[in-house]
Order: sequence, then C-alpha cells, then structure tokens
Amino acid sequence: MKLTLKSIEAAEPRPTEYVLWDDELSCFGVRVRPGGAKTFIAKTRVGKGRAARKITITLGKPGAMTADDARRKARAAIADAAAGKAPAKVVKATGPSTVGGLCQLWIERSALRSRQRGKLAGKLRDPRNIAVDVGRINAHILPLIGKVSLSELNSGVIARFRDAVARGDTAKDTKSKARGVRRVRGGEGTASRTLSLLSSIFSFGVREGFLPANPALGVEKTPSRSMERFLSPDEMRRLGEALDQIEKAGAPTAGIAIIRMLALSGARKGEIEQLTWKEVDLHTGFLRLATSKTGAKLIPITGPMRAIFEERSKHGTLGYVFASANTETYFQGTPKLWLRARKLAGLEDVRLHDLRHSAASFALAGGLGLEVIGKLLGHADIKTTRRYAHLADGHVRAAAEAMADNISELLSNGPTARS
Repeated sequence: MKLTLKSIEAAEPRPTEYVLWDDELSCFGVRVRPGGAKTFIAKTRVGKGRAARKITITLGKPGAMTADDARRKARAAIADAAAGKAPAKVVKATGPSTVGGLCQLWIERSALRSRQRGKLAGKLRDPRNIAVDVGRINAHILPLIGKVSLSELNSGVIARFRDAVARGDTAKDTKSKARGVRRVRGGEGTASRTLSLLSSIFSFGVREGFLPANPALGVEKTPSRSMERFLSPDEMRRLGEALDQIEKAGAPTAGIAIIRMLALSGARKGEIEQLTWKEVDLHTGFLRLATSKTGAKLIPITGPMRAIFEERSKHGTLGYVFASANTETYFQGTPKLWLRARKLAGLEDVRLHDLRHSAASFALAGGLGLEVIGKLLGHADIKTTRRYAHLADGHVRAAAEAMADNISELLSNGPTARS
C-alpha cells in the first residue's frame, strides 16, 4: 500500500520488529517495533554496484512529519547515498543476510506459531507440515542457494534453482534413522512444491523487512503432470483381497487397518496414522482432529470405520489408535506395507494418496455434489475440490446416455401404448 498516516496508525505491533513498505517508493517504509514505536526508514546503498555498502537510514517519526514529507526526505537521502554521501542517521542492518539465514529464521517463527495458540501474526502451522518443509529446505534450498546473499536474489537466480531441482541435481541418499535411508530424488513435482515453499519464505522476508520484494513472484513453476489416479470398483476389490492375503500371512494389523481406513475415509495419511483415541468420538460419530493440513477438522465415522475402531480398541484405548506393537508411538511402516499390497493386487502405479482421490471418485458416483465432497475431504477452498469436476461430468454423461436410450426405445419400438 502507499503509506499514509492512517495506514501507519493501523499497523499493529508484532512479537518481532517488522517493516511496512511503501508501494510508491519501494525502499521507503515504516519500522514497527514490538513495543509499538514507529520510525520512517529508507534502505539503500552508499555508492553503486553490488559491492556498495547497504545501509538503513532513519528519517523521523510519524506525527513529527507526514508520510509525504518522509517520502521526499527518503528520495533525497537515497540520491545522496548513490552519490557516495553517507547520511548521519544510519541504522546498522540487522537480521539474516543470506537465504539460509532467512530460512532458519522462518523455521523458528513457524515453530513458535505452532506452539503458541494466541493471536500471533500469520497462520498457525501444524508441526508435521513444518517437518516436511524443513526437509525440503535441507534437501534442496540450502545446498543450492543457501549461501546466496539476499541482496543478490532475482528472478534469474530463482529460475535456475527451480531447474536444478527439476533436473535432480540435489538427488542423494542420506541416513535418517538407525537403519533407515532417506532418498532425495528431485524432479518437476518437487521443484514446483519447493518453489512454492521458497516463495512463502521470501514473502515472510518482505513482511519482516529483510527483502524489498519477493524475487520468486513471476517465476513459473515447472509444468506439472496430472498424478491423480482413481481406483475402479474392480481394482478396489483386488486391493481388499490383497490386504486380506498379507494380513493372513502375518502383516502388522495396525498397518492393514490404516490402509483400509484411508480408503474408507478419504483422509490424509498423517491424519490417520497419528490419530489418537482422544480424537475418536464414537458417541457422536465423528473424528475430531485438532489439527490437519487445513486446521481443525471433522470426519464422519461410517459403519465400516466404526468396525475398525472397535477391533482396534481390543489393543488398548490409550494413546494412538494405530499404535506400533513394539513402541509407544504410532505405526510407521504403512508405506512399506502399501508397496507390498499394491504389487500383490497388480496396482503398482497407484500411490497411497490415490486412495483419497478414489474416495472422491466413489462419492461422485454415489451422487454427492462437489461441495459436500469438499467438506468430507476437508478442503479449505472449493477450488481444490473442483479438480474432480471432470469425474462428475463422466457420471452426468452416463446418466444422460441411459436416459436417452430409454427415451429412444419408447419412441421407436417401446411398450404397447395404453388403449
């Protein structure tokens, strides 16, 4: 926004210092401290070129001067600095100077917002989502551009970063647990997701006054191929038979139950794997998730889901619903078990997350509308659900064909007309 005394007065203090930047003069803004103190500032360099020293100039306080006066003063100070004249009132730059430093600060603030449930600036984040983001930062962002100075960022740097991740330049295997290996492969999908994360981090940097603008804005994501896969009734039947077979062969019952619950509920993997008994309300028939990707969430408990919960209750009703047999944590071998089940069922191109897409497909076939399906899946925006609209079109076409065949039969050689 263009800074005015009205917009400056409306700027609320935050737990940490930030800068409210002006749209008319991009390097001019108002610094807002946690205690509420506000000061007009300008960020520029003494001299020209990338080697020129970066400085922050204090101009005065709102109330003592108008925003227009401060803006004119900022232009004059910036012109003097460009000519090599350092102003008297210079503030030593604080905060991160590199992409890696900005990422670290972003992680710390995200973790803080996830712990504190007060009215902090920004959206509360689920710790599980933070862990995924930290993994992408460590695997892709830090190795490629972690040491790049914030002052050197531009759209070209970001585009080259995107292409490097898409090519697989960050691919490697690392030891993650006592006997585990974390495989990083990169690719176009990973490049798009990491670019979105990086843009969020840069937006945070702009809000906090560390960047004048988001250098990732306008950088196109890599073309994404549709990865959605929907199981047909026959494929779902084959999957059920495969789960029965490996369960009889001694597969962990918790893992089998998780996969069945994912297919029945359309929930996300983490929501079911880490489900606790406190979140299961059999009396009212709902799963009451305190946190999810889109915040607090209700999932209806259907009859088949209730049967699974009743079976799991025989293993204890404290802690996790799908607790691991040998530890006090939740069962974490679902991906490995899924690979075994899908191979046996002949569904090796199906991902575990495709069970969620398949639930939407079966719901559409059952006549449910997109808005209802969006609520069942926990979509925060109906736009997310609309990607299933083409499936609805298929069911409408099938219904239209059946209707037309019936009418055609009646028009041509249908049943004998009534006398």
